[in-house]
Amino acid sequence: IVTALDRGARAVLPVSDMAEAGRIAANLDPDVYRLGGERDGEKIDGYHLGNSPREYTQDAVHQRDLILNTTNGTRAFTRATEAKHLVAGCFLNAERVVDFVRTVDDEVTIVCAGSRNRLALEDTLCAGLLLDRLWAHEKPTLLTDSAHTAYTLYRTDRNDLSSALRTTNHAERLKQKGFGDDLEYCFRTDALSVLPYYSDNRLQRYQRPQ
Repeated sequence: IVTALDRGARAVLPVSDMAEAGRIAANLDPDVYRLGGERDGEKIDGYHLGNSPREYTQDAVHQRDLILNTTNGTRAFTRATEAKHLVAGCFLNAERVVDFVRTVDDEVTIVCAGSRNRLALEDTLCAGLLLDRLWAHEKPTLLTDSAHTAYTLYRTDRNDLSSALRTTNHAERLKQKGFGDDLEYCFRTDALSVLPYYSDNRLQRYQRPQ
């Protein structure tokens, strides 16, 4: 999501299944959208793009709407749409997310998409990174068990975060499928400044109100 918007996509429309993706696509000009997504790491048959960020080049997505359908991530979004503010965060845009959250005077929930309906260590470490920055290295007195876990894991692994991330279950599966290069791309902290913001059933680049 972050990479697609950074490469010039007009919007990313997260959907929970192929039927919903098909309904949206049926109402759009074929020249102005792309279907992207995966099931268990493999590109969905008939889709333009899979789940590798390397596929989301400027030529592929610039000035197009991206209908995105993934095993875990987009389903998490469709379950969180009642939030007052909803943004997409990862290692790539971590500082941008933190900057935004500091401007929000509301309770903040970090939703980890996970993998196959289970905890994914890379998600937990990213959540811990965000919490560490938000708390300015000082843990609050009261926090949830999940926040405590994410924060503690990140603080334990932060000095060799790259090694910790490369040995997660999901990372191993991606390497087995030939997507090892994606790991090096996705684990680059603060490489991009785009903030995907959810409104009107789509994620677009956040523009700070004037």
